[in-house]
Amino acid sequence: MKQLPIVLVLLACLSISTSVSAATAYTIEKQTAANLAMQRFAGKLVSVDPEQRKDIPVYRVKILDTHGGLHTVIIHGQTGDIISAH
Repeated sequence: MKQLPIVLVLLACLSISTSVSAATAYTIEKQTAANLAMQRFAGKLVSVDPEQRKDIPVYRVKILDTHGGLHTVIIHGQTGDIISAH
């Protein structure tokens, strides 16, 4: 009978870790993030990389503009909001 509480604790821990990772899941696609960044800066898409920032899923999008400048746009992975652009 002592094994039952241990099983319940393990199941509770499992459900907590699942809900935490679900909260940091991406809801927009990489292509959507790229399109949003390209609306800010015209040029050639260099890369779209998923990252975690303070438990927030983001995409780091790099764009090479027509003058040779490299721009980095950080897109919120759930809302599609631009967090930063330079």
